[in-house]
Amino acid sequence: MLVSLHIENVATIKAVDIEFDYGFTVLSGETGAGKSIIIDSVNLLLGDKSNRDLIRSGESSASVTAIFTALSDKKIKMICDNGIPCDGELSVYREIGSNGRNIIKCNGRSVPAYTLRTVMKDLITIHGQNASSSLLDESTHIGYLDSYAEDEGLLADYRESFNALNDAVNEQRSLIMDEREKQRITDDLSRQSAEIEDAALKDGEEEELLASRVRIKNLEQTAKYVRSVYKNLYRSEKSPSAADRIDAAINALTSLNETEQSEKINAQISKLTEFRYEIEDIAETTRELLAGIGEDPAETLDAIESRLTVINRLKRKYGSDIAEIKAYNESLKEKLKSIREADGRIAELSDVIKRKKAETLEKAARLTAARKEAAVKLGKEIYDELKYLDLKKVRFEISVGMKKQLSPDGEDDVIFLAATNTGDELKPVDRIASGGELSRIMLAVKSVFAGKDDIDTVIYDEIDAGISGATSERIGDRLRRSAKGCQVIAVTHSAQVASCADQHILIYKTDVDGRTQTFCKTLGKDERIKELARIIGGVQITKNVLDTAEEMLGDKDNKPKGT
Repeated sequence: MLVSLHIENVATIKAVDIEFDYGFTVLSGETGAGKSIIIDSVNLLLGDKSNRDLIRSGESSASVTAIFTALSDKKIKMICDNGIPCDGELSVYREIGSNGRNIIKCNGRSVPAYTLRTVMKDLITIHGQNASSSLLDESTHIGYLDSYAEDEGLLADYRESFNALNDAVNEQRSLIMDEREKQRITDDLSRQSAEIEDAALKDGEEEELLASRVRIKNLEQTAKYVRSVYKNLYRSEKSPSAADRIDAAINALTSLNETEQSEKINAQISKLTEFRYEIEDIAETTRELLAGIGEDPAETLDAIESRLTVINRLKRKYGSDIAEIKAYNESLKEKLKSIREADGRIAELSDVIKRKKAETLEKAARLTAARKEAAVKLGKEIYDELKYLDLKKVRFEISVGMKKQLSPDGEDDVIFLAATNTGDELKPVDRIASGGELSRIMLAVKSVFAGKDDIDTVIYDEIDAGISGATSERIGDRLRRSAKGCQVIAVTHSAQVASCADQHILIYKTDVDGRTQTFCKTLGKDERIKELARIIGGVQITKNVLDTAEEMLGDKDNKPKGT
């Protein structure tokens, strides 16, 4: 519900704060006091186009802030789904500037105008001489009827079947293609997969190649030192290596041992033999630094560059690295498999679609039957309310027709129809009713739906305009009744309507420092009596008028709120 409204620099308002209660609230005041400014301010919060003419003369900007509390879990989810953080309270701020600037914030987060409209349409609605949006929007009528019919179970059951049918149709549609197109796609997928398969990529291969390329580019110096170590320690064609010299020494000691037979000589032979093995190991380990380079480094480098070129070409086409390329190849194989198996799946889906369509149509028929039955009852209840609101010539019916195709809501096209004059043809309400009639039709709908409607706050702008006292009292009674299920705010010139309210706010203007300003004041009981007397008696407020006002208010005060 709307708990507070802060308005700055809008028309004759310098700055006002209005605190709203739950139940039925009226706004009253003399003609020109600024009641319409309140409505204009709320319309800004609903996402209306900014009008720089609303900015108070001499000011550079105008702003409106509203706070909503006691939001349902459904509303909180809706707000969060629109990118606005919400934990049960919503602050909405809008500022318009004389330079065309338009600032919108919800819970401190900047949002575009379309998000504001999306969020606010579920929180607050205005009905008046120029607006009765939810009733004029035919797409909402089916929701009203379903709410009355309490057919949530039937609707949920239908939607489950409808969604399953839709999924099967979409899957089959995606599989169906002509043979030439199928062949073209198959050839293309096969070519891509073959290109990847022929490359025989290995995990980690690119990193190894890049490392080898760096080593080969430094090969000249590396090879020089490696070969020097190898020749000097182990094997050399031009001069004896260390291993050759040790072999010679071992042979000499062996020969010496044959003549001397000394344990000491045997020990020296063993040591030299161990040195010989260590030298050989050092030489071979050092030589391994040239492994993979080959005898011709230039040829090896060319081979590495060619392989990297293949890998880079595949990366440009199929992925950022070898892992992604291989994963893409697996997806190609899956697509090829799916296409090759598509004919069988298409036939299988045809059976599924046939079965699901029959099931969905059967459930849609049950939903239609429930709606038609509810439409008769709801139409009668709304018609009775219209008669009570002194629209005795109005005829009202709810049409439940058939759509051209199934939708998530079924196959029903629900439209509220009315005729305001005897002999007139029933037509959609937005094409036949005047602003005042629309407001009363909406009030009749709201009265029937008291406690069931999902809109938190409903505002009626001069719903009683041009209506006699007896009818005004009935309108006031129904406004109070409709406030049982939501917060109702009404701008009124009727004492009968005002006397029915739970809260009464006076809109008045006065001169401050040589300029006219509009103010708002929540009235106590004595102040309410005086305001009712002003509405009844005009300029001359007699004791009789005051007594009448007190009597009117006393009658309503004895009734519980929202009854």
